[in-house]
Amino acid sequence: MLYLITPDGIVSTSEASLGEALVDAQRGRPLARQPWQTQPSVAGGVSPEKVLAIALRHGVDATIGLVVHGGFIDQALEPERLRAAERNQNRIAAQLESIAAEPRHEDRDWHRRQRAIAEEARQAAGGSIRRAEAAAEELMDAPVKDRLARAWQRAGGLVPAS
Repeated sequence: MLYLITPDGIVSTSEASLGEALVDAQRGRPLARQPWQTQPSVAGGVSPEKVLAIALRHGVDATIGLVVHGGFIDQALEPERLRAAERNQNRIAAQLESIAAEPRHEDRDWHRRQRAIAEEARQAAGGSIRRAEAAAEELMDAPVKDRLARAWQRAGGLVPAS
């Protein structure tokens, strides 16, 4: 998936791969004329500001705006997706624990093992979140590319201060 951000703050997407879109551009159909679908103001949890920040670092000039590969967007959104999954899992675990009956004596070892497995899973999820946060931070810490900032300004956009 590709994301297009234009100076008016509109985010559009295309199911084409970046390779396909660039080959089409070489054949005479520029990125600006790809089949773009305009997305609601916060498509899939990604704001136009975040798309622009990523596109200024990892994008491609599309004349009317900047195009960025969806993998970069996914990487930036991954920490929040994992945190939401963790919150949901914790909520479900708390609900189940609140309705669980006291285990019979012969079942206590099984319940202890299950709690140990659940704790290992929580710790692994925490590690996944930390790795996703580090990757997203690295993505956003990349410097803005001058050529992309100039392309954005030529399209009529203002480059954010940070």
